[in-house]
Amino acid sequence: MFKRLMRSSWMAAVIAWFLGGLVAAYMTLVKYTTRWEVEHASRAAPIIAGRDGVIALTWHSRFLMLTSAWKRSYALPHVLISRSRDGAIVAWTCRFLGLRSIRGSTKKAGSDRAKGGEKASRDIVGAIERGGCIVITPDGPRGPRQRLGDGPLRLAKMTGAPILPCLFAVKSRKQFNSWDRFVLPLPFGRGKIIWGTPVRVEADADDAKIDALRMAIETEMNALLAHADRDFGHVPVEPAPKKSDL
Repeated sequence: MFKRLMRSSWMAAVIAWFLGGLVAAYMTLVKYTTRWEVEHASRAAPIIAGRDGVIALTWHSRFLMLTSAWKRSYALPHVLISRSRDGAIVAWTCRFLGLRSIRGSTKKAGSDRAKGGEKASRDIVGAIERGGCIVITPDGPRGPRQRLGDGPLRLAKMTGAPILPCLFAVKSRKQFNSWDRFVLPLPFGRGKIIWGTPVRVEADADDAKIDALRMAIETEMNALLAHADRDFGHVPVEPAPKKSDL
């Protein structure tokens, strides 16, 4: 009886709702009790002030700090969430935080379309055209850790929206031995929000150009994250090995 209950769709929905509320409350606690230092704010300021669509990137291990960087006066964030069961928890978290969610994922290679059906594709493009922000953790939900696929770049090419990386680190934390080395920030500590270099992908960019931009963004994101972790006395997390390195 209990096993059947736990497998039921309505029980899974209740659990996702409950856990989503807990995560949202915790993210809010961390946001307002952490002494945040912002680096390279001048990089993000023109993009945010422009009120045009933007594609924001951060690594999956740091998504619990996302709301700490975004103010209510900025463009409304739409968080791109996988269609996994864990994604349902994140979707409820977004709802409790007043954010929008889009269920689906970006295409990994060879396409300008997003996975997750035509509706997800329309929702992503529509949010950008209305001046919204699409938030993507490009190495989620299962990795490889801190590796960037070409999906966000092809989305940027299709829409003309800039890519804006944002990285986070905190002094007080618990780090898990998960595939992404997930970081649980602890409240009442110190933290850093680091904006990366905005990148635009030209409409005529070929595969070679897209791959060069992908590598540049990935390298910068990992360098900024390592820098922030070292500043707080933590050993930086290395990206997952590339297939060519295995």
